[in-house]
Amino acid sequence: MEFKGNPALYRRIAIAVTLYVNGGAFIIFALIKYALYGDTWVLGWKPVLITLLFSVWFGRTMYRWMMRLDARYGRGSGWLLESVRVKLPELRPRQPR
Repeated sequence: MEFKGNPALYRRIAIAVTLYVNGGAFIIFALIKYALYGDTWVLGWKPVLITLLFSVWFGRTMYRWMMRLDARYGRGSGWLLESVRVKLPELRPRQPR
């Protein structure tokens, strides 16, 4: 399975899916609780903050998952990490004047 894309595309996908899933779930839950049961606690700042924090975590995790999947099966799987040896200059003590 070829997984084509780049980090910017994966970031957009992660943001779109996060907004769709978490935003949709919260809006539907809030509408059900408010319309059917009359509960207003769902519309407070704490549930919204918790939803935002979870959405940030979910989006970041999804983005990292897609990047790892691309590195394993996609275009990034053919990359080679070649080791390079560099000889650094030796430190010589200063001569007193």
